[in-house]
Amino acid sequence: MLLTKRYFRYISFEYLKNFFILLIGLSSAIILIDFFQHAAKIGGGFNKKILYIFYNWEYMVTLIYPLIILFSLGWTIMSFISRNIFVAMYSFGYSKRELYYPFLLVAILIYIIFTLLQSTSFAYGKDRAEAILKHKDEAQVLNNIFFKHNNSFVYIKKLDAPNKRIYGVDIFEIKNYNVSKIVSTKDAFFQKPYWIAKKTTIKTRLFENGEVKGFTLKRGKNTKMLKDYVPEVVKKIYEGKSLTIIDGIYAYRLLLKQGLDTSKVKAVLYNKIVMPLFALAMLGIIFFKTPPYQRFIRKDQLWTMILGSSLLFWAFLFAMNRLAISGVIDPVFGQLVPIVLLSIYSFYIYIKEP
Repeated sequence: MLLTKRYFRYISFEYLKNFFILLIGLSSAIILIDFFQHAAKIGGGFNKKILYIFYNWEYMVTLIYPLIILFSLGWTIMSFISRNIFVAMYSFGYSKRELYYPFLLVAILIYIIFTLLQSTSFAYGKDRAEAILKHKDEAQVLNNIFFKHNNSFVYIKKLDAPNKRIYGVDIFEIKNYNVSKIVSTKDAFFQKPYWIAKKTTIKTRLFENGEVKGFTLKRGKNTKMLKDYVPEVVKKIYEGKSLTIIDGIYAYRLLLKQGLDTSKVKAVLYNKIVMPLFALAMLGIIFFKTPPYQRFIRKDQLWTMILGSSLLFWAFLFAMNRLAISGVIDPVFGQLVPIVLLSIYSFYIYIKEP
């Protein structure tokens, strides 16, 4: 079995070791530079500063880990070439494809781990760091929300997401381009998947020949409303905050159901799930394009190629994501298409390898 072979364990260990060294080293350097720039603005004592560093580190590692996958590949390859390890392994009968599998499987494992982390509160690192920097409570309430829900428009005076309560709610039901009913309540609490209002006032407008002739007034108790509007997701959508992958999928389905623009949420999901895949595609290109013999390479040129190509493509995808979030381009064309083309080229190089 591949995983039990000694060469596989050796290459995997060396690659994984270099990955963690570079990830911790580079991310720590970046966040410390950022910390020294903003240290004077962070109040609340030593604990706040430690939390700011930790939250910033959470955001930074999820941002740069695709680059580290490629940088650590370059470091490991250079080390193996300089020590003639590839030559020794070829002499034992291993093919270049066999030597590629440990790098690929470890990179896939890293991708899966970080994707799972993006499905947890790990994804909120940037928001938490900014909240500390701006001396704000991350769990603050959201005021004056107005949005569409099915055939209604909803106004909420205050959303208290942590306590799952809303206050000052007015729901305007629309029929034939007219407001047909207004449902009002002072407060409601969330009980998945509905918001429950203990007391409601329901005003139904009466029409005759298309003209308003009056209205009826009715009191309601334990009224269910706003199905599937999960408080934390609603808050983050309207504040433009970070979303976990799970929240992003939920938000996408919610906005799609309401016929609202989903481009921003799609761009966020593509950035978390699709964008890092460029590192897996480039992994094969770099590995198979690098000569395994020391006399055929110049280390400075090889490092320039690896660092330059990785940074260039990462920066391109990052820029495309910013444009997709702003609605300028579709994330499918900005991120998915370039990565698919890169993956096709990587696979072509792989099958050409004898």
